[in-house]
Amino acid sequence: MATDALLSRLQILGQQLDADHSAGDVGSAAPLTQAREFLLTHLQEEPTLPYRGAELLELLTPSPHIHWHWEQERELVLEGLTLLHQLWLGQQR
Repeated sequence: MATDALLSRLQILGQQLDADHSAGDVGSAAPLTQAREFLLTHLQEEPTLPYRGAELLELLTPSPHIHWHWEQERELVLEGLTLLHQLWLGQQR
């Protein structure tokens, strides 16, 4: 179950990424990089993962065979953060 701190971090990352439209922003401090790493870490820890969650993990895991445009990757990460948020809220009920 997600803690309040994890939920808060997820929401902050989502808001930062949603507000970020600068495709040239790269590196470990970039909102897209931070959100993707958070998502890859926590989504794969979920005991029950919907099919789309597994698909997002596969799509976003770094691979020499998959190259996304910044905007495409941003949309996938935002979708993944939304899915993770829904999973965590469902566990709290």
